Amino acid sequence: MGSRRRKMIARPTKKATVDGRCPKCTTIVKFSVSGPVGDEIYECTGCMSKFHIDDL
Repeated sequence: MGSRRRKMIARPTKKATVDGRCPKCTTIVKFSVSGPVGDEIYECTGCMSKFHIDDL
């Protein structure tokens, strides 16, 4: 029997939604949170602008 090579699976990224106030459009919206833990990127669902966690 031959041996099979295993593919390296990428580390899963965190995906969630969070309520908050967007600094650009100044409305309370849901943010889509993505990216690795500690370097999350928040995306406003209203104006589609993206922010790092340090920018908020």
